Amino acid sequence: MALQVISAGGKVALGIDTATGERGFLLKMLNKTGVASVKGTVVAASAAVDNSVVLSPSGFDVVGVVQEAGVADDAEMWVWTSGSTCQVLLTDETGATRGQVALASDTDGRIYVVDVPSANPAVAEHFREVGHVMQTVAAPEEGAALVLCSIHFN
Repeated sequence: MALQVISAGGKVALGIDTATGERGFLLKMLNKTGVASVKGTVVAASAAVDNSVVLSPSGFDVVGVVQEAGVADDAEMWVWTSGSTCQVLLTDETGATRGQVALASDTDGRIYVVDVPSANPAVAEHFREVGHVMQTVAAPEEGAALVLCSIHFN
């Protein structure tokens, strides 16, 4: 089943996709990543253009996760926001296990996962946090996998 959207004014919506398990709050934001959108990439607010997003640079300042693939640069796209459960793109050839913590990677727009720390995480890890892994996925032999995460940002 494709994403079902209940929209208010075309810029804000509640969304659910029963096939992927995604659900939550969506905002229309301008794609300023420089390329067509890629589902599951983590994005940060653009410093150059109002109400737009760029690939999350250097693992910090995530504000959302791209919901749809193939939206041209400089066009509006749906972005999952904090409190949603959505598919997020892992770094290449990486798997994930439910219960792990998802952190923004140094690879722009991607996440990596770590086990939940037994003590307070390092400050650098705290500010990289994207959310919590909700499913187990195997590492692909090549390329990147999407993993369902409950997202929030620090």
